[in-house]
Amino acid sequence: MSEEKKKILQMVAEGKLTPEEADRLLDAVKDARGRKRFFRIRVYDKNNRDKPKVRINIPIAVLKLASRIGAAFKGVMPEGIKMNMHGKEIALDEFTPEMIDNIIENLGDEEKFVLAEVTDDEDEEYVEVYIE
Repeated sequence: MSEEKKKILQMVAEGKLTPEEADRLLDAVKDARGRKRFFRIRVYDKNNRDKPKVRINIPIAVLKLASRIGAAFKGVMPEGIKMNMHGKEIALDEFTPEMIDNIIENLGDEEKFVLAEVTDDEDEEYVEVYIE
């Protein structure tokens, strides 16, 4: 039995997760072993985009798992917390694992889906955030 599966079953035994929530988590663990997509962040010198100064790679399956665990502890997040994304306010306490799954699934099979590009003229850095 995998370590992830043991942890999920332990959370059910402790009453921290319902069997339905555990089922979704176990599905996410299975997904983690399938398709390999990553949430990536790269920071470059503004004039040299060949070699990043900073590289962050997070498997999409980990983000899905985190969203499911977050849903299990929904009461921890203060109500009314909001984020502004592309000019639209999103209430973070209303985010559900299904919403995140839907966003990721709708990205399609593009090799690289750019979420954000930021240029910092003061520090002469370029930041790219994407899913690949």
